[in-house]
Amino acid sequence: MKSAISAMDDMDRALVHALQLAPRASWERLGPVLGARPDTLARRWERLTEAGEAWISGIGLRTGGRPPHMAWVEVICAAGTSPAVADTLVDDAHALAVEHSTGGRDLMVFVAVPDLHALYRYLSFRVQRVPGVVSTRSSVVTAVHYAPDRWRLDQLTPAQTDRLTGRTGRTRRPPGGPASPAPLAGASMSEEERPLVLALAADARRSVASLAREFEMSESTVRRRLARLEAGHSLRFSSALASGLSGWPVAATVWAEVPEYEVADCAAAAAGLRETRTCMSVSGRWNFMISARLRTVEDLSRYTADLSRRLPGLRITDSAVSLHVRKSEAQELDHHGRRIRTVPPDIWAEPAPDASGVV
Repeated sequence: MKSAISAMDDMDRALVHALQLAPRASWERLGPVLGARPDTLARRWERLTEAGEAWISGIGLRTGGRPPHMAWVEVICAAGTSPAVADTLVDDAHALAVEHSTGGRDLMVFVAVPDLHALYRYLSFRVQRVPGVVSTRSSVVTAVHYAPDRWRLDQLTPAQTDRLTGRTGRTRRPPGGPASPAPLAGASMSEEERPLVLALAADARRSVASLAREFEMSESTVRRRLARLEAGHSLRFSSALASGLSGWPVAATVWAEVPEYEVADCAAAAAGLRETRTCMSVSGRWNFMISARLRTVEDLSRYTADLSRRLPGLRITDSAVSLHVRKSEAQELDHHGRRIRTVPPDIWAEPAPDASGVV
């Protein structure tokens, strides 16, 4: 059983921050930046990952020439059934995130599927048939302006950050933004590359040698394919620290209405706030959605006030606090935000296997 007491220190947090900037950097490269021996860093990382306190996952969702279809699904459950419903949905490859939420929904589920018909099948013949589900409401993601893998801790100094990223003071951005829109075009993932990418979901630092052995490829082939997918934004890495240890334990979501001609400006301004974790355009009742990490629940009102002050064209329409993040980016989490296990995000699998004969 994992202890509720962590031995995490500032060096551990600095290590996680460094791996957010350079997820597959060697210990030899990280050592001089962090002022520690490579073997010491390796032992620290092994301790953190074994305790579920930190991890790096690889997510690759693009096949063909188009990105996947993604949606936020609000789930209303019968009284007392939301834990069981969440247990069921956490097991689904298509549900990349599952949260118990406040407000007019019991659960928030982030779904990724290959196409709109698969989304229809998953919602109609999977989610809506889970015992305890009363109704659902979906918002399809139409643009990702700021992705969750860009959110950073703030443990490293600017000089350390520059050494890892190669940026200079002129191009440096503060942790959390602002940033250019997340790219939606790039190298597609072939059918034969999908198992390789899925193997990185639990541990994106797996060595090229181990991947080559598992998939019976040469190391040069594995290295070349991973480099191509990463450069083309078909494979992204996410380095995470358990929320209860990060200093930012509260997850919140804000919905808003933004004039279409102001979306780009609003996204850039929202990304400039330290707390912002994701920023998306969505369909549905409202067209703008922001998720944030906060230090306390009380900070939500200050955060929304900052948004309103910086974005005169934005009208906040709803907000919610996550009571328990059960799953994030394909990782099942405990109530402290520590990783329990990985659910491989095989979004290309049949989304409703029990709906035989349904087209």
